[in-house]
Amino acid sequence: MSDTAKSKRIPALILYAVLFYTVWALWALVIRPPLKEAMDDSLLFELLSSCFKTLVWTVPALLLIKAFEPEMQVGLRQMFTEKVPLKAILLWTLIFVIFGGGTLFRGILHGTLHINPEFSLKSNQWLLIVGISEETVFRGWFLNATAKDDKDWKPIALNAVMFLCIHFPGWIQKGMLLQAFTGFGFFTILLFSVLVSVCFLKHKNLLLPVFLHMLYDFLLEFFAA
Repeated sequence: MSDTAKSKRIPALILYAVLFYTVWALWALVIRPPLKEAMDDSLLFELLSSCFKTLVWTVPALLLIKAFEPEMQVGLRQMFTEKVPLKAILLWTLIFVIFGGGTLFRGILHGTLHINPEFSLKSNQWLLIVGISEETVFRGWFLNATAKDDKDWKPIALNAVMFLCIHFPGWIQKGMLLQAFTGFGFFTILLFSVLVSVCFLKHKNLLLPVFLHMLYDFLLEFFAA
């Protein structure tokens, strides 16, 4: 990688990160709450939120990946077409079922497992978009532009911290920030990020982390014990 290419890529990463976190904090803390109340937390509001996240997260990240593709570890086309062995897919799926299945296994053990009665299309349609948007930004762009391989732990660790920080505005808005740290929920976020980062860098395919992200969130939302 030339010094010129690197010099352009790093400022682009920094500028994008500053704008990305600023816009998302404004949305989560200032714009979204009154909009949600005004629209009566309707399905239309949830669809609007998903559109906003796609425009702010996914689209800019894909454009940046394309613009700096020669400096990426995984090319834009490759990350959606690289073949992953079936046994690897099954192994990663099992890992994330175990990782995200605390409620599931606890319910089975105590005989109290049931479907979350609050689970609905209106309240959980975000499951269809969150894996795509978050993995495109954090693994497809941030990690892809900085890490060399699946053993490059400094970028993986930095990516985990950045992924944790994006949850802060939502936690603050819900009054859960302190609880996330005292209850060690933050550690789960960090570990999740490390796992999907290793998965992406090892297999050079973004669709597998997207699937694992959706699976993990679905397990957390669909089952109750």
